[in-house]
Amino acid sequence: MRKFLGTLLALCLILGMVAVPALAEGTTLTLALIGDGQQKSTLDSLLTKFTDETGIKVETLYINSGWGEYCTKLQTMIAGGDQLDVAIMASEGIQMFVRMGIPAPIDDYIAANPDTAKAIQDDVSDDLEKAFIFDGKTYSFPFSFNNVFMHFNMDRLKEAGVEVPKGNWTKDDLLAMCQKLTTEKDGVKQYAIAVPYNEYFCMEGWLYNNGASYLNDDYTKATINSPESVEMFQLWQDLIYKYGYAPIPEVNVNAIQQLIDGQVAMGSWGRWPTTSYINSNFKDVSIQYLPNFKKNELIYGVDGFFVMKTSKHQDEAKKLVGWLSSPEFEGGYLGDGNVPVLQSLAAQKCEALGIPQNYQLFYNGEVPMKQVNAPVSFSEVSSIVLRAMSEICVNKADVQSTLDAAADEINQALAG
Repeated sequence: MRKFLGTLLALCLILGMVAVPALAEGTTLTLALIGDGQQKSTLDSLLTKFTDETGIKVETLYINSGWGEYCTKLQTMIAGGDQLDVAIMASEGIQMFVRMGIPAPIDDYIAANPDTAKAIQDDVSDDLEKAFIFDGKTYSFPFSFNNVFMHFNMDRLKEAGVEVPKGNWTKDDLLAMCQKLTTEKDGVKQYAIAVPYNEYFCMEGWLYNNGASYLNDDYTKATINSPESVEMFQLWQDLIYKYGYAPIPEVNVNAIQQLIDGQVAMGSWGRWPTTSYINSNFKDVSIQYLPNFKKNELIYGVDGFFVMKTSKHQDEAKKLVGWLSSPEFEGGYLGDGNVPVLQSLAAQKCEALGIPQNYQLFYNGEVPMKQVNAPVSFSEVSSIVLRAMSEICVNKADVQSTLDAAADEINQALAG
């Protein structure tokens, strides 16, 4: 009977016989997002359009934290009986979310809305779609993503007579650039590069280009202490202490601001620094792939909206997920720090912004992509990785023994 009513309502909508689906009448959904709520007014305005179209109201809940803490808080809320219908989740928590049975698949929505689903899926890369498929079931559409490139302060490069390197530049090229870009101005040392300190995502971007990663492919064993990984952590330490090309990282010092101010000439991030570039009116900036140490492999992290299995409004929640994945919402909500997954929209938004130079790489890369390592125990693993990085780059600890100890800790976390 319910299926018949749903079909009848869909037919009526097509014929213009009703404005609002009866099943959605009076329904209010709760949508959980990560962040401090600075975009709430924009979000509420966009969601009003969804309510006007469907009759479904949406209340928003912002959780201001990193992804690891966000995952933990969502688990606690759901276990405590809080009513959540839809929540955004990124690569860092997707596997944990799905393996714990928290979200519901959306295959039935895709089957019932083939045109809507096809319009999204045809405009998204296969790599990003695969991040949401487990055991043959689809749990979300991709929404936005980020990757990691080297960012260059072009004024610093011009002063040193250095050009942005080609896409296949090497470790030797990096060190040669660093030598030229490490100078002193008005009695103050200007460094060549900021190492990717306290950046789990960016750090692994470097590792991937050296044939290394924190974990093996099925997330069952730590590989952070492999020779290829040790080599990269040693390079970061050497850039600081052996060569003097990078400043000692500090928790309260913003490396992006250092790039803007010219204190460092380059640093590795995704698209998120563009917001700071705009706020500082910093336009002389360009990007390039990370150095090709042993291979070229572009790391990525992606997010999407998930329907909670405990939601009492499954049909309405899935309708919301489909709408949140549309060009209308994606284009209206995403700021300058994310890359829209819809390639046509990414090209439009990045071109309109115009910075950094070489911005096409954000959405039109020519190297293979690989998702960031994000096991079920991501919160624990990421903490262990960042602590090891701090020991190596701040306390100048021995690299091999520090990473051996980190690997033991990670293996315990994976086994738990």
